[in-house]
Amino acid sequence: MAWGKGGSLRSCDALLKRVEDNDLRLTELVILPMKTFGAADAERLSAAIESGANTHLCSISASGHHLPPDSLRRFGAALSAQAKRAMQSGGEMGGIESLAIGSKDMGDEGIVALCEGLAESNGGLLEHVDFGWKNIGSKSLGAIGKTFASSKHLKHIDLSRNGDIGDEGMASVAKAAKENARDCGVAFPSLEKLVLAECNIGPAGMESLAELLSGPDNNRSKPIALGLGSNPIGADGCNSLAKLCAVPGKGSMISHLQISQSSIGDDGVGLLSKAALANPCTGLSVLDLSENSITKDGAKSLADSLAGSLPDLVELKVAKNDLGGEGVSSIMEVLASEGDGGRGVSTGKNATLQNLDLSHTKCEISGAKAVLTSRSIKTVRLFDNRLGSDGFRAIAPLLQGGHPSIENLDLGGNNADEDAVVALLNSIADKQDGQADSTLLVLEIGGNKFGDTAMEALTELKRVWPRLDVAHDKPVQQGAEGGLDQ
Repeated sequence: MAWGKGGSLRSCDALLKRVEDNDLRLTELVILPMKTFGAADAERLSAAIESGANTHLCSISASGHHLPPDSLRRFGAALSAQAKRAMQSGGEMGGIESLAIGSKDMGDEGIVALCEGLAESNGGLLEHVDFGWKNIGSKSLGAIGKTFASSKHLKHIDLSRNGDIGDEGMASVAKAAKENARDCGVAFPSLEKLVLAECNIGPAGMESLAELLSGPDNNRSKPIALGLGSNPIGADGCNSLAKLCAVPGKGSMISHLQISQSSIGDDGVGLLSKAALANPCTGLSVLDLSENSITKDGAKSLADSLAGSLPDLVELKVAKNDLGGEGVSSIMEVLASEGDGGRGVSTGKNATLQNLDLSHTKCEISGAKAVLTSRSIKTVRLFDNRLGSDGFRAIAPLLQGGHPSIENLDLGGNNADEDAVVALLNSIADKQDGQADSTLLVLEIGGNKFGDTAMEALTELKRVWPRLDVAHDKPVQQGAEGGLDQ
């Protein structure tokens, strides 16, 4: 890898010469924003790729550099020529597989020009494309759909932070992709990850997205990780999401769904849960519903589908939703717990969920206690839940001698006093004869009072459980401020 920070002043000459000389050690080219990379430099890079002079480079990152449309079109054509040469070699030759290029001023004109150069080869050999924060809209999305719809290489495309995409842009890419998918059966047949965070996509745009990804017969063969955070999707947009996550007889086309800050509320969760109950979301392993104005009612709807309709779910994030103790307890009631020995299927409970983020959910003491009865969860975040000193004392007995399943426990930011912190640490250190070994490996308690007495308790804890890492505030000396330590 070459980072492009050496050489004469800000020039890219030394880097480009290595590309032209086909330096076998240079497989990833990163041109940092502080370097000067303009039209003449782009021409040298394009020429080396088009001519076949370079056969080792597989990744180019040149984000933050403004290039004129003609340079981008020329660069796209060079990638097409490289792809043609690779095809003629029967796969013996490779080429550029990962690309991030252009600045936030690239706009539709730049993306359209690049795609025009790539059109002949359906996007060249590119597997990973980063068009994030390029100030693009519907024209760019149409060009992307036209150029890449039939690509058998493209696996990951990032379109995040382009607020002008909106519903019109999603309609544009869906229409262009449908017209240009040719014999693929489904647009973007090799796609594995699509990032559309902060793209101003509403319910109408979600309908276009569902049409784009599902294809005419719901025949997509590869599941997709879909990032949709910070879009005005709303509850109505969840109807389209359900078409992707709860396909009758097939399960979920989506493996990872990130939909934080999308205003779906309790109604949206209810729609998704109802769809899952009718058609289980088999294959959906990660679900992020953080910061969506979900309350205890939405948590109950989610719990209804957790037991049998999300059979492959491993990670759930519901942070920054006011679930309260009742909502958190509703979720925990359908997870395998101490009473059923972790046997999810035989007891009608979920035993697949391993990572749970309940940060800032106002879980209350009752919710925290419910969480710690779990025997299937491995990572739990209870950060910033205002548990306070009473909360730490209440959960301390549930951590006596450690925990039989939780490996990473975050109790940070709960403003417990030092005596309560000491009580918690002492309980974890209190291993009884015959008690099973604790699985706890990481304990985060920063944001709670930590002084010399707590340090003494931690020393004893480390003697009992030497493998346990504890992140805590630095002991506060009189007249000094604390900080995080380990």
